[in-house]
Amino acid sequence: MTQKLPKNAKKVWRTRATLVFLLISFFCGGIYVFSPMIALIVEGVNLIAFLFIIFVAVPYVYYATTLEVRKDGITITKGVIFRKRMNILAKKIQYVELIQTPVQRLFKVYTVAFHTAGATVFVSQVDSEMGHHFRAYKE
Repeated sequence: MTQKLPKNAKKVWRTRATLVFLLISFFCGGIYVFSPMIALIVEGVNLIAFLFIIFVAVPYVYYATTLEVRKDGITITKGVIFRKRMNILAKKIQYVELIQTPVQRLFKVYTVAFHTAGATVFVSQVDSEMGHHFRAYKE
């Protein structure tokens, strides 16, 4: 069954982008004291990048990421410019880890880490139900 990420994934990405925007704006306020022109240029670039991320990048990344859960494994498709498709076989998974940042905790989503013998694969912004389903996948 192919699944999309939960709607809260967009909220998490937009919240992170807003926090970075505010942090850069704060530093631009400090730069403004010494060089107003440089601060205005940096803040203008910051604003354009912020608007691009909020209105273009976040929705596109949301629709480009899919999870396909099967009995024998999981297929993860993600990427905007470079599409990446990863197949993780259930028998190769050593353990599954659920990770939550403070912003993710606010919106009740997880990052799931699948640990195999050769690599660790992360799937960000998975809802609580799917996260616990993945956790039980290995048990």
